[in-house]
Amino acid sequence: MCWKEKDKEGHLDLEALEMGIRSSMHRIGSVFLEHLLNADGGEYQGSTIPCEKGHEYEFMEYRDKEVLTVVGTVKVTRAYYYDRECHEGFCPKDKALDIEGTSFSPGVRRIMGGWEHIGPLVLGTRT
Repeated sequence: MCWKEKDKEGHLDLEALEMGIRSSMHRIGSVFLEHLLNADGGEYQGSTIPCEKGHEYEFMEYRDKEVLTVVGTVKVTRAYYYDRECHEGFCPKDKALDIEGTSFSPGVRRIMGGWEHIGPLVLGTRT
């Protein structure tokens, strides 16, 4: 498409080339990252794992979670464990990837944190 524009206008649209390549690289990166993150089989740790209170967490199922990363949104498959006595469940993989309680990767959270001090100014509000 950019080469056709060159024929029409006599020059390349460098910005269009840059944005097209950047977008393609993000798509490739998110597919690659998703495969890497799911290569561990969901971080299954057996049918039961110990609870800190002396009970056992029981493997229940695999759960998917969409996570926004710096290269795009990826689906992470995680083993879900539940403690019937504590009435609590968790996915060990969330802790390992530092995505407990969030759908933002550590890289995205770092980027978001860098904008906290100017966020209201960008939105045109004052605090």
